[in-house]
Amino acid sequence: MAIKVNRVASRPTQTERKTTFRDLHLDLVESDQPYNDSLYGKSTQVDLKTSIDEGAIMNSLRNIFTTNPGDKLLDPTFGLSLTRWLFEPLDEFIAQEIGEAILEGIEKFEPRVSVKNITVNMNTEHNQYDLKLVLTIPSLNIIEKSYEAILNQPGFDFLTNSTS
Repeated sequence: MAIKVNRVASRPTQTERKTTFRDLHLDLVESDQPYNDSLYGKSTQVDLKTSIDEGAIMNSLRNIFTTNPGDKLLDPTFGLSLTRWLFEPLDEFIAQEIGEAILEGIEKFEPRVSVKNITVNMNTEHNQYDLKLVLTIPSLNIIEKSYEAILNQPGFDFLTNSTS
């Protein structure tokens, strides 16, 4: 006698996958959506929150920008440590260095994106650098999208995602 369990049979196959990239969310919080595909229909909330596609790439960029070279054991050259410029006076020369470091870091560590433009502005009122990255993500068919971020005492963080 065979027993057929519909929930197991209806699981998506590898070819039905809708996302291209998947990554753990950097602050390691539980998933917002419960996992409802268990055998007895019970929902559990045990998975860590993941970022998919564009969010996964943004997590990767944030990781590149905030990691100090030498922190990643298997790749000691990984990271930019943008925070090294935080205690320097706001200066156009330092803004130029930050922009060049970001460009080199993206080209070296994140092959999924290409950089169209990087703008680094000094914000003396808030003692921070305002960043605007215009990126292309060919594998996700994103031709040109701008991302705004700040670099200030707490560190680096993306603010908003807006299409240009």
